[in-house]
Amino acid sequence: MQKPVEDQLYGEVRTTQRAFRFHCETLFSRSSLHRFEIETHRHESFLQILCFSGGDGDATLNGNVVAIRPPAIVIAPPGFEHGFRFSKDIAGIIITLIPSALPAAAQAAARQYLKRPTLLPLAGEVTQRAILECCATIWNEYSNTYPGRDAMMEGQITTLIVQLSRLIQQKEGDGLADRNESRFERLLSLIARHIREHRNAQFYAQQLGMSQTHLNRLVRLQCGTSLQRLIAQRQLEIAKQELLFTVSTVQMVASGLGFHDPAYFSRFFLRETGMTPRAWRMAEQQRLAASSTKDRQTSILPSSD
Repeated sequence: MQKPVEDQLYGEVRTTQRAFRFHCETLFSRSSLHRFEIETHRHESFLQILCFSGGDGDATLNGNVVAIRPPAIVIAPPGFEHGFRFSKDIAGIIITLIPSALPAAAQAAARQYLKRPTLLPLAGEVTQRAILECCATIWNEYSNTYPGRDAMMEGQITTLIVQLSRLIQQKEGDGLADRNESRFERLLSLIARHIREHRNAQFYAQQLGMSQTHLNRLVRLQCGTSLQRLIAQRQLEIAKQELLFTVSTVQMVASGLGFHDPAYFSRFFLRETGMTPRAWRMAEQQRLAASSTKDRQTSILPSSD
């Protein structure tokens, strides 16, 4: 029988699921709906990180069955089959995210180190406490409505990915991967420094002391996209920040990013987001205002204790 391919969370109907960048829930809440057994399936778009803090079970990862003995982490990358059987006292969380929504450096780490289905026992690891605390913080932020909730979760998810990447790298001992990661980090710093100058690939290749061909290969290896797309994504991130959190006009934002023709900037923004800069700004301001109102209403509800 063909294994199911899902672009939604296990057991959910596509039409009931809204778009998201990341999602978090307890292992008990999801698995208890299915008698603590998740049939083998795969997601084409989602990276899932399962953090086990109690109970036990087994995982089927790309055809291989492995025992889960907490504390442990299971990594299920996009495109790989995975399934689980849990004890009824299973404890921990499952984080589901879209890799392309991560910051560029986190995307690179996930693509390089979190690219295979992996079980990582944490017992005896120096980073055990840091990883478990990071997962606990993600769950605490996700299940509450604290100010800056999304920003905190983004930062913690990035930290978690880096911690897991280092642990996997330590076990694999990949010296070439270290060099590539170091070069990519230098590239990201250069892009941040020269983002408003619209530098080309030749400039960055010269700064890093490599050919353009080698540079493009490095970028694709680290984040699965071209250098041009990587720069465009960073330009878009800055444009969104300035449109949303400053009073700068669209023309001022465009000029600050080195777009001398505001019309060209608007076309660039429309191509990347499907909306003009002005329409996007209005929509995001309305969304934030609605979210703020909802948070205030939630905060004044009487306690259920």
